[in-house]
Formats: sequence, C-alpha cells, structure tokens
Amino acid sequence: MATTMNNCRWKTLTDGIMRMYCRRVCGTDVSSKSVASKPTTHDLIGPPDSISNLRPIVFYKPKNEHPIEKQFRERRIEVQKWNVAFWTKHNQSFIKERKEFISAHLPQETLSDEKQTLTADEMSVFYKKFLDKNWNVHFYYNVEWYKKNFGLVLLELRVKILRLKQWCMSNSR
Repeated sequence: MATTMNNCRWKTLTDGIMRMYCRRVCGTDVSSKSVASKPTTHDLIGPPDSISNLRPIVFYKPKNEHPIEKQFRERRIEVQKWNVAFWTKHNQSFIKERKEFISAHLPQETLSDEKQTLTADEMSVFYKKFLDKNWNVHFYYNVEWYKKNFGLVLLELRVKILRLKQWCMSNSR
C-alpha cells in the first residue's frame, strides 16, 4: 500500500530535517515555509533515529528531473523506507527482549550496594540467543538488501549514462 507524503510521518520528518540542516549549515533558525522554498542541490541527511539508528534522508529533486532520474530517486526512497521499517521493528524487538532478559536475571530485591546490572558475560548469553533466534531474519534481510541495492546500482548507472549523454550534447554545440 503506497502512502503519500501528505499523510506520512516522512513529511514532518522532512521539514524538521530541513530546519535542522539550515540551523547547522547556515546558522539561522528558519520556519518550515522558508526552508521549503530554499533551494538545495544535495540530499539532506538528518541525525540518527532513536529506534532504527538510521539517518533519515531527504532526497534532492531537480527541477527538470528526467523520468530515469525520478525512477532512481523514488526507488531510493522506497529502499530507505523498507530499511527503516525493518530496523525499527528489529530494534524494538531487541530492546523488549533485552529488558525481559535483564529483569528475569537480576535479583528482584536489589539493595543499593547489590548488583544492579548484568555483566558482559551474562549479557552475552542473551546476545547469542537473540542472534541465533533471528538468524533467518537477518539472512533474508541481507539477501533482500543486496537485491535492492544491486537494482539501485543499475538505475544509478542509467542516470550516469544519461547525464554523460546530456553533457556530451551540451558541449558539442
């Protein structure tokens, strides 16, 4: 099911990233209206998401975007959304299971002088169990990630060839 930018959290995320970008790069605090009208020629990259740990990207959209460039940009957005969705779900599961493991293995009545965290060796039991349990998920994620990125490389190659042709045509005049 496709979602539009108007009813998607990416829309508000985009505005926030642009405001933050302008604050960091330009040193000014701007409203979302002035940021949206401010032209840029590069992708904008925000700070890491607190759950997925991935940096959100606002992809640059040129004024006279060729259909191949548009297809490449849209495919990059799809892959980014897929990646964020996977890691958000995965990391939420990890955090939940880690909390359950810690609460199950820490003494219930801890005094101030008693142990309040598990050691690295004790936590390694959880990490191994979690990785073993999710081995298939990680394997299929990696297979799908390689497929998607290989498709992106092919699209990017088409875009580069298109730009080379345009450059050659403009210099031959």
